[in-house]
Amino acid sequence: MKKENSKVPFNYITIKTTKSRIEKGLLAIPVSLIDLFPKTSKYIYLINEKGKAERKTFTPYTSSSRECRIGGLKDFYRVNHINDGEELVIQILDEGKYNIIPEKIFKGIVIDFEKTLETIDSEAEVEKQIDIISKVTNTTKETVLRSEFVRLANKKIKERKIKVIHHVKRREEVPASLKMILLNLSKGKCQVSGFTFLMKNGKPYFEIHHIDPLKGNHMKNLLVVSPNVHAQFTYSNTEHFFDIEGWLRKVKFNEESFSVFQICDKLPKLFEKQIHC
Repeated sequence: MKKENSKVPFNYITIKTTKSRIEKGLLAIPVSLIDLFPKTSKYIYLINEKGKAERKTFTPYTSSSRECRIGGLKDFYRVNHINDGEELVIQILDEGKYNIIPEKIFKGIVIDFEKTLETIDSEAEVEKQIDIISKVTNTTKETVLRSEFVRLANKKIKERKIKVIHHVKRREEVPASLKMILLNLSKGKCQVSGFTFLMKNGKPYFEIHHIDPLKGNHMKNLLVVSPNVHAQFTYSNTEHFFDIEGWLRKVKFNEESFSVFQICDKLPKLFEKQIHC
């Protein structure tokens, strides 16, 4: 087993295929993963693309062959055009139930999700997309939001776009997807004061401040703030203090200093995949 940095913002496990096993419709489970599979069962269930469980023959490591493997995958290999050396993402769902996704498809779905999320304006649609990718990656919605924050934080900061609406220029608003990420990871608490309050609908109230109003909607340029702090950013004599990576760490309002809590401090900087052969 070896580890590599993942090219998508999720941790996951893969098994590398071999030509001989593909031809036989088998997937050999490496010894490094046998603890994730049954010790005696003759069958396991794989979840297909329609979400239904398909029973597959299974040989545990304790059998006379001394090889843990899944059978009945000829159609799977044929439909997905799996070639020698390609990797399959393995996900453990429930006891005896697993998901196998060709890595090329897995990464494609995640990348498409990232592109789609950046264009959505509806919070309901954002929720729907996050639910979909949560199922595909076999992670919680919280993990999806954390991963998306890290990905967006690593992008280059661009100038904030100007939209002309009825001949009136307005700076672009924060997309619904970013609002949801910031709300969930900050719990709606101001990153300067720690204050928030619940609205009548039960959700925490917060505002989003652009540190540099000319720069766009980048995680390093956005802060979750309370109305009072937002007003201080706008109207007081303000000084900003950034770290070498560009994150705001301290702010002064009329010579009074405040520390700034940054969400990135509690998130991973890199993701990895485990490759089992």
